Amino acid sequence: MSEEIQEIRSLISSDNKFNKSSGYSSLLQFQQRSCVNASSLQSLAHSAQSIISSIVSDIFDDHDEEIATQALKCLGFMLYHPSIVSVLRVNDANLVLSTLPKLISTTKLKSACNLGVWCLSVQQLGAPFLVTHFHYLLRAIVHALNNPMGSLSTTFEATQAVMKLSGQLSEQMKGSSHIWAPPIYRRLLSTDKRERDASERCLLKIRSSVIPPSLDLSKVIVKDMKIKLLSGMKVLLDNGMKTQAVCAWGWFVRMLGSHALKSRHLVNDMLKIPERTFTDIDPQVQIATQVAWEGLIDALVHCPILVSEKNASAEENSLLGRKICDDQANGFSKSIKLIMMPLIGIMSSKCDLSVHSSCLNTWCYLLHKLDISVNEPSMIKIVLEPMLKAIFQNGPDSKNICLWNLGLDLLTDSISQKSREVFYQSTGLVSHKNSENRHSQSGKCSWKQHLIRWMPWDINQLDFYLSMIFHLIHQASLPTVTYDHRSHVYDAALKLFIHTLKGVKLHVESPSTNYDGIMQCLTSSIKFIKKVCEDLCSDVGENYDVYCTSIQFIDAITKELGPSILGSPLYKISLDLKYIEDMQSVDHNKHLKFLSVSCVSYMDKVSPLVYLIALYFYMMVQLTMKSHQTDHVSQGMCEYFKFMFSSSDPLEDLLTSISFLYRHVQPIYLNIWVALARGLNYCVSDANCKSLQEALSDSTVYSSICHLLIYPIVALSEVPRMTVTDATASFDKYPVSPERKPRFELVIQTWKALHGSLFTVFTGCSSTTNFSGDLCLLFSSYLDENSGMVESGADFDFARNDVDLGFLHLSGNFLICILEQIQTLELVSELDRSKFDRDRKILFCIKNCLNFVAKYMNLLRIKMVRDPLPGFVGTSRLYSALACFISCLQSKQDILHFLKIVSFPLLEWLSNMGMQDDRTNDQLQLLWTEILSCLRRSQPPINFGSALLKLHEPLFEKTLNHPHPSISEPTINFWNSTFGQQIILDFPSSLLCVLDRLSRNGRLKVQKRSLPCLPKCHSPEEANDTVQGYRVSAKHNRTSKRVELVLDKVKAAPPLSCKKRRLEVTEHQKEVRRAQQGRERDTGGHGPGIRTYTSADFTQGHDDSQESQEEIIRDPEAILQMLIKTI
Repeated sequence: MSEEIQEIRSLISSDNKFNKSSGYSSLLQFQQRSCVNASSLQSLAHSAQSIISSIVSDIFDDHDEEIATQALKCLGFMLYHPSIVSVLRVNDANLVLSTLPKLISTTKLKSACNLGVWCLSVQQLGAPFLVTHFHYLLRAIVHALNNPMGSLSTTFEATQAVMKLSGQLSEQMKGSSHIWAPPIYRRLLSTDKRERDASERCLLKIRSSVIPPSLDLSKVIVKDMKIKLLSGMKVLLDNGMKTQAVCAWGWFVRMLGSHALKSRHLVNDMLKIPERTFTDIDPQVQIATQVAWEGLIDALVHCPILVSEKNASAEENSLLGRKICDDQANGFSKSIKLIMMPLIGIMSSKCDLSVHSSCLNTWCYLLHKLDISVNEPSMIKIVLEPMLKAIFQNGPDSKNICLWNLGLDLLTDSISQKSREVFYQSTGLVSHKNSENRHSQSGKCSWKQHLIRWMPWDINQLDFYLSMIFHLIHQASLPTVTYDHRSHVYDAALKLFIHTLKGVKLHVESPSTNYDGIMQCLTSSIKFIKKVCEDLCSDVGENYDVYCTSIQFIDAITKELGPSILGSPLYKISLDLKYIEDMQSVDHNKHLKFLSVSCVSYMDKVSPLVYLIALYFYMMVQLTMKSHQTDHVSQGMCEYFKFMFSSSDPLEDLLTSISFLYRHVQPIYLNIWVALARGLNYCVSDANCKSLQEALSDSTVYSSICHLLIYPIVALSEVPRMTVTDATASFDKYPVSPERKPRFELVIQTWKALHGSLFTVFTGCSSTTNFSGDLCLLFSSYLDENSGMVESGADFDFARNDVDLGFLHLSGNFLICILEQIQTLELVSELDRSKFDRDRKILFCIKNCLNFVAKYMNLLRIKMVRDPLPGFVGTSRLYSALACFISCLQSKQDILHFLKIVSFPLLEWLSNMGMQDDRTNDQLQLLWTEILSCLRRSQPPINFGSALLKLHEPLFEKTLNHPHPSISEPTINFWNSTFGQQIILDFPSSLLCVLDRLSRNGRLKVQKRSLPCLPKCHSPEEANDTVQGYRVSAKHNRTSKRVELVLDKVKAAPPLSCKKRRLEVTEHQKEVRRAQQGRERDTGGHGPGIRTYTSADFTQGHDDSQESQEEIIRDPEAILQMLIKTI
């Protein structure tokens, strides 16, 4: 291989033209092979010195162009390949660098000049070699750029050489740009597209060398602009080459740089060029103008001097220094306004989407150039706010959604900086990369990947961000916006709001924030929510999505700021909601009288949390009225109430929520009740929510909780209270249609779960609380109201079977649940208490529960008679549950109370069995059978005498003579085992016919009297009961009886001697004694009887006393209670 090199060397050193040409040809081939052969390359490097010497001598041969071109080609390879360049001697390198500029500047051969410049463009020599010969190289390149020979390829190679040297000697090239740049930028106005393109590619490559321009370059271009460039651009415009003209304009204004501010007249003349192209009808011209406008940004935006960034030096602190800085800041603001003016105009006009996209790209470039100054309040007002409003001026659609996304990305990047600061503070992490000035470089905000330096925003920008978020929601709520686009914007707006709230929370919790600052933040945030809920929702009509979004916004601010801030008693705002004002103008407070706390009114000073609860209920009510489908937000409502009631101080939240719920008492709002009840049940059942469980012991909370549980009944009973006209209008507006019909099963399931949880809590936390009894008392009162309307003939409540069915269905299920709860928990748990406490508490509970049962049975009977409900199975289920309940009763007192309360409605149902279905009749028969069994097993045993028979005379008359054997047969059997075993001295007159018929048929037993002369008297046990509370005695006229309270009169009588006592015993008294000893009994041998042989029993004195007692006892309820005690 060395021999081949030697041969090549000898050939190119020959004076023979043919040999020289053959030698260079062989050298070129050898160089090509050496690219893939390391040994060949090594041999070439060792022979480089002698070969370069020959080449340098041959390239100046102007008489033989072929030899010169071949030599230059070989030289270019040797200067390009790093392996050869690295072994070149300093002298050889200097020889080449001194020879090539001379060749380029002096040769008359076009090809030699072209290849000489090419060698400079491909060389890989080190900077030390180039610096030494820089001025010669620069002169040669400028000569080639001027292209005296008119060779386009020479111009191209010269621009390549400029790019090469700019990369190797950047500082030198930047300092001499006024020398080599003019030949390049002048060609931007060339009519030859190839020259323009070559020049533009070169400028893009060496951008850093000319922008920002040196002062010398700016001066040169100012001269050129006045002489030929400005006129050249106008010529291009007049010739229809608008794109080319405005492209050149962009480069010219860039290279003017800051010097443009000193040449205002020239700049004004230059601005007339884009004025003509900004409004051109051709989108390509408009886009080219947008790109060129970035040149003005490069010229005017550099090292901005703003008031907030002034250096606190002594000079600037002086009055003169501050004035200079203010002037500079004002001038800078004017420059930015000049840049923004056409951009805002384009975004606000109806242009092609590509034009808008290009405009936004230019705007993002401005944000990038502003650097950290983009965070200044003045820049936000001038640059950010107007452009964002222009972007979002029209609702999102398939055409402009990409523009919307860009704006949303920018807002997200800007707002999220504050939340990132929250993250750093909460986690204790420090951004070491930017520990002093933490910022975000938003690379996704532009198609050119312009980096925008967002910094954590100041709280003074809160109103701006909130106004932008509101604008987003408003535009997305326009009726022309599709569901997908609306949902996309709503989600983005919610994320922006959450980021904003994180910044607000950081500011509020900062120790350096004073009270006024906290109130300003809270007021701005609350007023924003109010604006969304009131103003926006009133403008969007039937768009229920905005209501869902508003609820999400309320949920976000509640959870982000938290009850500890929003619920603080230190922060109060006026409740200025129109919703509250409108409600106060109408009577909506009749259901709120039960509350022991005052209800909030319009313009009351309340905590932000109460304000938000009011807004939340307003939105839920509106959503319920507007939307047919609220299932997808029900879970969100439930989670909201979970969060509220699990806070550290849930008392006010709970009472306020129940208060606002009772402002909306209608069946359509049951979904709100379900959400609230579910949230409460979760917290009551959660062992971690100790604060709520402690709050439940409060009497105010207890009362509100009870009313919360009866809300479904109250809501369904509200419809009948309307007048016919109002109610019809209400149904027309909010129809209980299959789509909107309350999901009663969900209500029942929720009610049962909440009742069970509360029952456990109330039973365990207070021995004086009778939860089930109090609840039944409330239910009974509302059943009374409905029953009263039924009996008075108000038929509208029955004109809507769906409401009736729901009311009866819910009431019955609630009643069954209470019955089951009492028999499984209360009756068992209370057994451990003292007899007095148990009797008092259980009797109260059972009494109220049975009153509820009786009223419900009565209401259900009236409904069934007047307007049967086909398929209603609540009656049979109630009878079954009631039978199970009775089976748990053992106490005589409980059993008699049960029979007293339930006997009348039971009698009515037994009288109408022919109108009922088989299932109901079967359960009714089971209930009656269980009642009879209960009477038998009473402890202490019940006295089946005339008092009991008279008390329940209608019931026994109906059941003994009932047409259904399933009722009459058990009753006859019961009679025979109870009343049939006793001597009844006084049968009720209405029973005589039935008893006579059944006894004559041999089916019913009636004990005969063995002593016909025995006067009418109560059985011994009855008499004993009478002594304990009252007795029956005859008046003087013997036509009536009276009940006389016995106040220990017998004990107070003076003792009689045995002799006198014996003398006073009459024959009649002997008969009474024999009857007491079992010879003639009315009680079946139970009890000691009552002694009737004292003088007090036979005297007719004490009439005045008896009359006074009679007045006391005339109260019917008291008489009834006394009669019960005689049984």
